[in-house]
Amino acid sequence: MQTEKDQLPRGRSLENDFGRLMNDEKFHDITLNCSDGMIHGCKVILAARSDVFNSSIFNESTKINNNLSFNDISSTAMKVILEFLYTSKVENLNVDNIVEVYYASVHFDLIDLQDHIIKFTKSLINGNVDVGRKLLSEYVENFSLRAEDNEMSRILINWVAKNKLEKSEIDSLSLEGLKYLLDKTFDTQIPFATPEFNIWEYTLVKVIRKLIQNKTLVEKILNEKSLSICDTKEIENVKNLLTPLIGYINLNRMDVEEIKQHVEPFNIHTIDKFKDVYRSKAMNEELGFIRGVPIFKWRNNKVDKQLITSDDEYTVKAVWKIEFASVLEDLVTLTHHKIILGDLIFKGEGIYEWDLLIRKLCGNIYIGICDINEDLTKTTSDQRYHGWVLGSDGYVYYKNEWKWYNAKFKEGDKVTVHLDMKNKTCAFSVNNIKKPIVSEWKKIPSHVYPIASLGVGSELRIEPHVNKN
Repeated sequence: MQTEKDQLPRGRSLENDFGRLMNDEKFHDITLNCSDGMIHGCKVILAARSDVFNSSIFNESTKINNNLSFNDISSTAMKVILEFLYTSKVENLNVDNIVEVYYASVHFDLIDLQDHIIKFTKSLINGNVDVGRKLLSEYVENFSLRAEDNEMSRILINWVAKNKLEKSEIDSLSLEGLKYLLDKTFDTQIPFATPEFNIWEYTLVKVIRKLIQNKTLVEKILNEKSLSICDTKEIENVKNLLTPLIGYINLNRMDVEEIKQHVEPFNIHTIDKFKDVYRSKAMNEELGFIRGVPIFKWRNNKVDKQLITSDDEYTVKAVWKIEFASVLEDLVTLTHHKIILGDLIFKGEGIYEWDLLIRKLCGNIYIGICDINEDLTKTTSDQRYHGWVLGSDGYVYYKNEWKWYNAKFKEGDKVTVHLDMKNKTCAFSVNNIKKPIVSEWKKIPSHVYPIASLGVGSELRIEPHVNKN
């Protein structure tokens, strides 16, 4: 069936005229053998538009038989390559072919096409966590674990890294994709959302689910924290899949109880490995609980309908909604500050920093940390904050104590929290001007949440704190 473009007279559009040539057998003089079939093209156009095709077409063997073989490129990807070479446009990209088309564009060194694919990839993964995991898995399948980094790998690694891996979710990240992620982020300082212990749990569950289809048995293994209820073959298979992955999971980022209760019982690591880890901890060589630069999202449990988080859950705003008030008491409650926590518990002995961008400021905003056991239901007109916080008025607060900190912030400013969990201290920066440690804060606990308290009408966004020095 002819399209509207096909019906245009020749000579009106170079793009349309060359598009016709792509599908017209009269102009086919070379066969491209792909991994799953063959397609045909025009030597002159391919050679004129691609240095790689030009070199291949005009070597002696191709001149004789007019055949080229591309055993690692599918016919689907090759058709998109030809579409671009003939028309300089691409209309057939989608989530199912974008990685293999990118692979082909790298093979043929088509820089403009790569740029187009990168933009399209960003639009695909934006707002869809699992699409990024699917594409990363396909990337590893098309390239290799040891392939040189490129723009596509960086985008996918960064996207998957900043979205927490949850053991309770069944997602599209393959074991090879997971291994690639853990390898590339082991020592790098990119935003990362998953604590090391949770990486272990996620990896363990993914391997077990892959090998054991009985859901009841899977749950029993996880609850009992042991593979002893499996048969010998199942245990061997689990260990075979886990062993190549555990080298990319750093036990020094876990605390002793996590290792003893949740890692040791599965007998995947060697005894010597555990001895080395415990020795390091005894010598105070413990690392932070999370790799990279910590990034978290807001924990919006939807109970307080005045708190609205963005689709990516990095932005939160407190809104005025009079329809929620049924009596005068409710109306007063609507004016109270709205409390929200981050979804990451900070612990261990590392130094952690994060930024908060003040999008809108109504009344006061309070930013800081709180005990994980803090009772947040006690927020009233008199108690507008919880934990150890900096207020937008420039004071720091803890319970009924406050002092002038000379760190006012306003709409459009950036506030940085500097948390030292080893020394149990906290400081703040406003627009990169760092203030001293709050010396009065002596009782910061070993496990804390990030916290924010917003006046109605206020809005802020979490950002990873990337040190540019």
